Amino acid sequence: MKKLLLLLAVVFTTSTFAQNIVHIQYRYVASENVAEFEALETEHWSKIKKNAIENGDMSVSAFFRLYGRVDNESLPTHAFVQVYKSFEQYEAQMKIWSNAEEILGFNPALASTNDISKTLHNDTYKLVSELPMGEFKYAVWNLAKPKDLNGFINENLNLWMPYFKKNLGKEGARTGWGILARVHPKGMNESSVLTYDHYKDLSSALRALSPMDVVSSEEIDEIISKSEMSKYDPDGFRYTDIWELIEFIGSPQ
Repeated sequence: MKKLLLLLAVVFTTSTFAQNIVHIQYRYVASENVAEFEALETEHWSKIKKNAIENGDMSVSAFFRLYGRVDNESLPTHAFVQVYKSFEQYEAQMKIWSNAEEILGFNPALASTNDISKTLHNDTYKLVSELPMGEFKYAVWNLAKPKDLNGFINENLNLWMPYFKKNLGKEGARTGWGILARVHPKGMNESSVLTYDHYKDLSSALRALSPMDVVSSEEIDEIISKSEMSKYDPDGFRYTDIWELIEFIGSPQ
């Protein structure tokens, strides 16, 4: 009973931050089709997403290109991120596309990207917490499956988030940060959490990932001395990618 009450307390603490449902769709696009694919998405389909945001049916839409892509059809080259205010709004998302012809002014099939892209998978997350987003061009996504999800989240919120907030937007530092908990799908091979960091330029993103460029300070050393991440997530991040932002629609706040 005591263990159950502790779990409920932790879940309540973290869920107070959770406001948004985040849907990520990963696509593969062959090199020869990238220019056409990105043009169709930014010139036509973005109009429908913008209309949905203006009508209050969606909060944010972002379109990303993977940095350092490889031509492997099983790996994504692009990602769409769409943010909704609730599960109910997320469930009703199909109405966003119902008046596509009216918005575009022509048959949507003429701008279809289905033949030049392959949808690999769709992931749904709930926002745990985030810091206000500033200007960014690159995003680092870290996927993990910690043994202790609550411990992982609480350490991020209580130990690392204050440090990130203090240095947010400083030269070379992240301009945004957030943590998402997976809702669907779930399985033995799926990560259960995604953290993201935003940077103004590629060099800042790469420097943040470089083990040879870790900046040591008394503040960082103190945080590390308090960290129990080796217990919560002994295997570390399962995968880390850098994504280049192509288009962002909606308010970043």
